Amino acid sequence: MTWIVLLALTTMIALLWGWRGQRNLRRELAYLRNRPVVAPTPSADPFNQLFRTLSAALDAGVIVVNDGRTIRYCNDVAAKLFGVSANAVVNHSVITLVRDYQADTMIEQSIRRRDPQQVTLQPVLSNRTIRIWCEPLPESGALILARDLTQLSLLERARRDLVANVSHELRTPLASIKLLVETLATQPPPELAQRMLGQVDTELDAVMQLVDELHELSQIESGRTALQLQPTPVEDIVERANDRIQPQAKRKDLRVAVTIAPDLPEVYVDRDRISQVLLNLLHNAVKWTDAGGTITIEAGLRSRSELGHHLSRMLEPSNRWVIMAIHDTGAGIPAEAIPRIFERFYKVDRARTRGVGGTGLGLAIVKHLVEGHGGVVWVASSEGRGSTFTVALPVVEDD
Repeated sequence: MTWIVLLALTTMIALLWGWRGQRNLRRELAYLRNRPVVAPTPSADPFNQLFRTLSAALDAGVIVVNDGRTIRYCNDVAAKLFGVSANAVVNHSVITLVRDYQADTMIEQSIRRRDPQQVTLQPVLSNRTIRIWCEPLPESGALILARDLTQLSLLERARRDLVANVSHELRTPLASIKLLVETLATQPPPELAQRMLGQVDTELDAVMQLVDELHELSQIESGRTALQLQPTPVEDIVERANDRIQPQAKRKDLRVAVTIAPDLPEVYVDRDRISQVLLNLLHNAVKWTDAGGTITIEAGLRSRSELGHHLSRMLEPSNRWVIMAIHDTGAGIPAEAIPRIFERFYKVDRARTRGVGGTGLGLAIVKHLVEGHGGVVWVASSEGRGSTFTVALPVVEDD
């Protein structure tokens, strides 16, 4: 009988305990169902610090847009590339940044088709060459990269121009040599053959001059030409160039006058190279001055203020400068050609220069040699009234 009572009592206690646990569980479930759901507070900046740091470290413009091509992010490189403020274009359409309908259309198509695309554009007002890549993001929008290819474009253009100019300059003498050799192969009369051999020699000299000047210019531009600098009297440089140009001037009935200011300080230069500069300028003067004309070589001392804007690009201009100027009474240079006169292979008028020869490299060599000495060269000219090429070299001041 006792064990029946204990069993009944145990059963009642278990039922009571289960009922109590079930009631507590229901209360917990009710609390969880009725608890207010607190959404995570969205960050005001959807781009974390790592992304911003990486985009700032790139040398390319980084722009993020949504599906509607509205800018959500723009780094400083992109803003500078397009000449705007980064904060000013955020939440605006991408066309307000790129200002090019072709680029805007490309971005729209890339986002719509979910396909990476690129375009190269040249903004009218900036004279830049910019390549834009558009990479659609996995969920929405796109990442746009913009790079400035201006320098690469200029280098590529210079390479194409160099190849075109060299081939042009070589074509004429080589064609003449080929024609002369073919004629000589027919065994013409001895006197004609002798004259043709002289023409072959002349054309070969033109080819060799072009090759030599190209080699010299490449050596100078690459920095492989070592200048042997030493204190040198200006009078020695001028007289050396004058002596070498006199035979050519006399053959053309030209008068060469020399004016050297007294007590000029010595210049710290490579004597041979600076003499080459003056000789190149004198060759041009003889070439473009008609018979009976005058060429004047002037040497003097000028202050920095007297030379003015000609020294604007010099980082540390000297207070005193020795100038050597070559004046001629020749054909002169058209105003529109003066800014390009020191470019490689540039000729004012190829039709006009055909009869006087030249490779178009002499003035480029002059410019590089003068700048290698820390100097500057410029030209003043009026068409039909002659030209003046001026070389300014800094005076090394005593400590």
